[in-house]
Amino acid sequence: MHDEPADAWCVIGAGPSGLTALKNLRTLGLPATCLEREGDLGGNWLFGAGSSRILASTRLISSKSLTEYTDFKMPRHLPHHPGHRDCLEYLRAYARRFDLGRHIETGVEVERVEPAEAARGGGGWIVHRRGGPTRRYAGVVIASGHNHAPRVPSVPGHFSGRILHAADYKSPEVPVAVSGRRVLVVGGGNSGCDIAVEVSRHAAATFHSTRRGYHVVPRMVMGRPADLRGERLLKMGLPTWLRRLVALRLIDRAIGLPHRHGLPAPDHRLWETHPVINGELYSRITAGQITPTGDVHRFEGDLAVFADGQREPLDIVIFATGYRTAIPFIDPVFLCDRSGEREDLKPELYLNMLHPSRDDLACVGLIQPDSGQWGLTDLQGQLVARMAVAARRSPRAAAWLYRMKRRPRRAGPIRYVDSPRHRLEVEHHGYRRELQRLIAGLDRRLRSRHRETAGITAAAVPAGGAAVDCRRGPRDRG
Repeated sequence: MHDEPADAWCVIGAGPSGLTALKNLRTLGLPATCLEREGDLGGNWLFGAGSSRILASTRLISSKSLTEYTDFKMPRHLPHHPGHRDCLEYLRAYARRFDLGRHIETGVEVERVEPAEAARGGGGWIVHRRGGPTRRYAGVVIASGHNHAPRVPSVPGHFSGRILHAADYKSPEVPVAVSGRRVLVVGGGNSGCDIAVEVSRHAAATFHSTRRGYHVVPRMVMGRPADLRGERLLKMGLPTWLRRLVALRLIDRAIGLPHRHGLPAPDHRLWETHPVINGELYSRITAGQITPTGDVHRFEGDLAVFADGQREPLDIVIFATGYRTAIPFIDPVFLCDRSGEREDLKPELYLNMLHPSRDDLACVGLIQPDSGQWGLTDLQGQLVARMAVAARRSPRAAAWLYRMKRRPRRAGPIRYVDSPRHRLEVEHHGYRRELQRLIAGLDRRLRSRHRETAGITAAAVPAGGAAVDCRRGPRDRG
């Protein structure tokens, strides 16, 4: 076994979440190494890599200014919603700007993570690499993403054509040509809508199956990104009902509401499901290029039989039905998962990121926000880094964070539809403010200690802020 420095951390995954976790740990002077199983950084945005789930045509659904990191803006020349190549170059530029490359080990797959006390006593974690050295770290950040294990529904019967999941679909030609074929896309989320629109430009017929009606929001409203207009209403402090009323009127004016396109009315209010951002779906439906259908009841050879009795011959079925939450290299109990469903985790972590009692384990990026994500994961990384510093150098700050993690969270203004799709959903505005509050609280307590002794400079912890153990029981905090 090889030991890292006593206070070294291991970040697992060099996608957007892992990069900012690595950067924030090192900014506060903590040695940290990032392990990435692919041959380059980028995570999901490394198009063509085995773990990437994006399409050749993928671009951001959130605007760049609500997606970017807090201290590294996206270039002004990029469009409001950059494509995946621009996003990957942005991530590479971020890594260059903060000199992260020399701390990233690529081509390294983590096989198992276990607490060091289980192996040979003491704190921290043992990280086992597949075919490589086993090393001990003071802490671990899991930033490996949650779009790895496709969720495929069980449909009775047998389908004689080709079945794909959105995880495998890359373009109308890869992995199978859809031109001249009859294609069914199952799923009403962003991937399902994007694929249905794209396929409809090439296929002989395109059917789009959804279980419920959805609110669809265009990328642009009156010349500006829709999410920026929504952000303005949030900053004005308007109540949710009024923001909803204004937003619905703007959406109706831009693309129309579902009933204007012959679609069923949603069984939920706007924002109570993860937002579907698509400016072309309705026009393709109106043009007859996409035929909406209900749920798939069963397959009969080359036929799909829908819940309303409709029967359609098909060549290809694409399930855009999301992903199971799977982190195979760690025992779910260490993520406070009591469900026993190892292949579809239900972690009970504070803010979807912090263990309730341990201060040497965190998940960064284990969220699905209703807006851009990278700025939020940057704040998560800032909080994790301060937690790590507090654990080693400020019992008072560590105890304060422990108390915060014990407090029940207040319900937010949005109640999401109860479905696996929303297990990791967060309302970005309130979630961001809560992270900022915790960062500021830790900064105040860290600055109150002797900076020279702690080794923290004013630049490292700027003014203003720019445990119940699931296996072993509570840890005593002073």
